[in-house]
Amino acid sequence: MPSDRHERITQRAYLIWVAEGRVHGEHDEHWRRAEREIAEEELRVAGALANRAAGAADPSRRRPPATSAGAKKAKATATGKPRATPAAPARRGGRRTPPGPSSS
Repeated sequence: MPSDRHERITQRAYLIWVAEGRVHGEHDEHWRRAEREIAEEELRVAGALANRAAGAADPSRRRPPATSAGAKKAKATATGKPRATPAAPARRGGRRTPPGPSSS
């Protein structure tokens, strides 16, 4: 059973072959190019994971603690600007009849 990496290279080589007009006889070049592209992707992902892990371990890169909702509300009202009220939710329901004389 082929590995996941082998399957990804196979798919990438096929896409390269299609993108280049389905020219026959260049399957070795398409395969090598697909291998290089997959290897580059793997290196980028590994580097990003390593950077993320290093950033999580570095206490100087942590975010400041979040403020509570009450503190945010007090800050917003302390600016002197009126707060916007949320719009009323749209009504859902049955069909309405237009106002007018009733037939009763």
